[in-house]
Amino acid sequence: MRDDDHAHRDAITLNRLILRSIVDHAIITLDMECRVTSWNEGAERLLGWTEEEAIGQSGDIFFTPEDVAKDRPEHEMRTALKEGRADDERWHMRKDGSRFWASGLMMPLLADDIESAGLDGDCEHMRGFVKIFRDRTAHEKARRRIASLEQRATLAMKRVGTVGVFEFDAAKRTLIADAVAADLHNLPRKAAETGLPLSRLFEKIHPDDVAHVKTAIERAIKNSVDLDASYRTLSDAPRPGWIHAQAAVQRNVAGRIIRLSGIAVDITEQRDITHMQEMQLSFVDEVRDMKLPIEIAELACRTIAKTLHASRAGHGYVENDGDTINIRAEWNDADSTSIIGRHHISDFGRYGEQLMCGETVVMEDTGTDPRIDDPSRLAAIQINSMVNMPLMGNGKLRAVLFVNDDRPRHWSAAELNFMRAIFDRTYAAKDRLRFEIERNLMTAELAHRMKNMLTMAQVVVTQTLRGTNDIAAARTAITARLHALSEAQDVLTRVDNREVAVREVVISALKPHLGSGDRVLFSGPTIMLNAQQVLGLALGLHELATNAAKYGALASDVGRVTIQWALDAGKFLFTWTESGGPDVSPPSSAGFGSKILNQVVGGYFEGTTKLIYDPAGLRFVLSGTC
Repeated sequence: MRDDDHAHRDAITLNRLILRSIVDHAIITLDMECRVTSWNEGAERLLGWTEEEAIGQSGDIFFTPEDVAKDRPEHEMRTALKEGRADDERWHMRKDGSRFWASGLMMPLLADDIESAGLDGDCEHMRGFVKIFRDRTAHEKARRRIASLEQRATLAMKRVGTVGVFEFDAAKRTLIADAVAADLHNLPRKAAETGLPLSRLFEKIHPDDVAHVKTAIERAIKNSVDLDASYRTLSDAPRPGWIHAQAAVQRNVAGRIIRLSGIAVDITEQRDITHMQEMQLSFVDEVRDMKLPIEIAELACRTIAKTLHASRAGHGYVENDGDTINIRAEWNDADSTSIIGRHHISDFGRYGEQLMCGETVVMEDTGTDPRIDDPSRLAAIQINSMVNMPLMGNGKLRAVLFVNDDRPRHWSAAELNFMRAIFDRTYAAKDRLRFEIERNLMTAELAHRMKNMLTMAQVVVTQTLRGTNDIAAARTAITARLHALSEAQDVLTRVDNREVAVREVVISALKPHLGSGDRVLFSGPTIMLNAQQVLGLALGLHELATNAAKYGALASDVGRVTIQWALDAGKFLFTWTESGGPDVSPPSSAGFGSKILNQVVGGYFEGTTKLIYDPAGLRFVLSGTC
């Protein structure tokens, strides 16, 4: 009997030593009323209460308020009684109010005379419960982060359809792929899931990339290295797709390579964006050395169309009516019809108001777009999808960039941004070129104008003194005409931005010649010009008047100049006609004045000019927009 007592005391001592040694687990005993009866050092470290503070307290103290409200402590005890154990995986509370994720269990604490208690355990023979748990907060947070990432990745893969899984069987030379990988390579899904010869894969890869992919696969198998290859795929889409394939080598128990397992990622969008960025830089480099606006415009059209694999790209100037577009630059593929020339936007569809408001018009399928009344009209010129991008100036629609495709297609935000970037850079380059031309012309014009001023002064004096005997009257007339000549120069040096009527420009530029009866006649409606157009017309009138006074109709006593202007279907027309002067013949060489009239003036009106050397009198015709 004494030996049994010693053994019992030794067992109690051993149990206490064990409990004291387990410091990374909280071991707590509870009575049947859920009051704490023992509290090891691990519980003190984990929860913060000392054994003296915890003994006699309700076990609820380390459960969260929300779990207490849901009777979780009692539920654990009932489960432990019924099942023999209750798992504990939940948030618990420390003394300082902080929370941690606990992982453990609760079990019934049996009396010494009860060897076991199953589902039908008698509560009268229970001493209470033992609860063992530890802190797994870091592990739980990591698990939740991983689960969240996996869920996001799964959703992204399913939603976007850009990541597929595949295997290459090294022995059979076959490909096994999931539905996404099959779709990315334009392979039949069912056949890909059961296995396809590698030759079927190579048939769907761009011919220029097949050798590269074959080499990458053979190198991975031969040298036991990972597969890493990017290549283009063939499809019915306007442009090829881009795939990035990565795979790891798999071996059998004997160490022999049996397969490559990996993923195929659709990188088409990334490659397209990179290519568009490269083409923007290339465009800027090329356009820097160009000297003609039409060359810049044609390069822009070609760059946009080829980069985006579109069937046509071009742009045109919009006339004052907001509907007539004069297409001067275009690039189209071999199967598309040229649409160079004048057209009416309204003939193609009901989207002109959007353009006039500065909105980009995007139509992915002109056959179903409600803004197109007659899709067959567009289909006849190979337009089944299109983008129209406006260029505004002073609140008005000035030009339109158009990009067409002969099949329905989606236009991405990146593609629209690329179009806008090239369009803006085109007009920035044209403005730069125009500035350089104007600067050079103005420098030469200053010298040329000084000569003309002296010539005009000489003509005024000569014509005034011709046939007069009244020196005082001649002096007065000469002074008045020289003053008028001075005022005419103000038109050429105007720096404000207000609009001016054509009539005002004509009167200011020709004031020195308007006192000679009906020798200068002009007529036309009220048409307002912007500051640049005023300068262009004034330059032209100055050259024409100087030439007429030196060699033409105003050099004789009976010569006459007739000036007319009008708007015809949104087009600005301006004519200068001389009659009654000396016979006219083309000059042997073109001087600076002719260069201004032939090459400069029309540009201010986005139009053209023409000098006609009619023997009966010089004629000048300006046609453009205003």
